[in-house]
Amino acid sequence: MHLLWFRRDLRLTDNEIVALASANNATVLAFFIIDPWFYQWVDIGKARVQFLFESLENLDSNLQKLGSKLILFEGNAVEIIQELTQQLTQQGHRPKLYFNRDVQVEYGISRDKSIVNLYQALNLEYDLGLNNFLQSQDKREQWFNEYYTYQRQPIYPKPTIINTPSLSLNIPQMTFTELKQKYSAFCQTEQVYFIGGETQAQSTLNSFLKSRFNGYHWKLSRPWLAQLGATSHLSPHLTFGTISTRIVYQETKVRAAELTNQPKAEFSLKAYRDRLRWHDSFTQRLYFYPEIAYKNRYPEFDEWYTPLGRVIN
Repeated sequence: MHLLWFRRDLRLTDNEIVALASANNATVLAFFIIDPWFYQWVDIGKARVQFLFESLENLDSNLQKLGSKLILFEGNAVEIIQELTQQLTQQGHRPKLYFNRDVQVEYGISRDKSIVNLYQALNLEYDLGLNNFLQSQDKREQWFNEYYTYQRQPIYPKPTIINTPSLSLNIPQMTFTELKQKYSAFCQTEQVYFIGGETQAQSTLNSFLKSRFNGYHWKLSRPWLAQLGATSHLSPHLTFGTISTRIVYQETKVRAAELTNQPKAEFSLKAYRDRLRWHDSFTQRLYFYPEIAYKNRYPEFDEWYTPLGRVIN
């Protein structure tokens, strides 16, 4: 029995844990945990939550096409996985947990450590995959070469079928209707700029590579042009993992190869790949130093900022 825990990797294509968990016709229970902790943050905007819910619905739809489905649990992730593992063990299964390493704040770091400790204590297997490239050790001088080695590797293909078991679990589950009703306060956005989901992510990339990339190298610094589609519009998709940076990198390289006789167009795509690398480089730094989300990496800069982030004159 394989447990497939989706987090910020809401896609089936080029997802390491999806490929590994579903290999050899193994039985797979795919799930996502609605953790109330996430919705208590004052800076969690409605558009972000709506994008997440749309991505979850699209993931469920794509799973159903493969004979599976996405189960929604709600509650503390450690408690949910502990109870799920216990019930499966009591039913005679030896569950193996698959989940991807991810950039976390302190809460997530502590949560993941607790879950790993749980599985080690129970002598059960778990597999920590890569959602996108992340070094396991902080070796900044090697990051550049390792990054490109990863980006050039073949992507994990989407499974053609996922064997989902029929189980009786005594753990409350949510339907998507119940999810949107309970968190309806987050689903009342006045204007939708980005639609969530892997299907939409690929469509957005396709439209960017078709024509919108032209002039990217100078349009990206002009916000009014960005709103008109001059940038990729993939940022929220990369954040929630509805598309991998490796897919974006490789498809951008393919498109650039088609434009070798158009230097400016080719340069725009190179500028975009450089920007993508910058994004991934900062993600790597945040992985090792999560505190930089709210404090300076180097304390000598503290005197330049007040707690509210205003520059001191």
